[in-house]
Amino acid sequence: MSRVFPNISLQTYYDNRRKKIRVRPTEGQDVPQLCVSCSKAQRQQMTLGTVFRIDVKLIESEKRKPYLKAQTKILGQLSLF
Repeated sequence: MSRVFPNISLQTYYDNRRKKIRVRPTEGQDVPQLCVSCSKAQRQQMTLGTVFRIDVKLIESEKRKPYLKAQTKILGQLSLF
């Protein structure tokens, strides 16, 4: 069963271990601190450290670790705050 978290603040950051830009929730929210799945093109169009709001869905599967998935495909069209 999956759960949707509406209007979550996310931030882009550089993951040194994986050598790529990733997205994660900002701290202090009622959402698991997991990486957010979205396309590489969408992540790269954001400046590192950009904070934005979006709905995310918690994906839990027996085949892989839990992760969050962005509910909107075009992250660049979200308003920054």
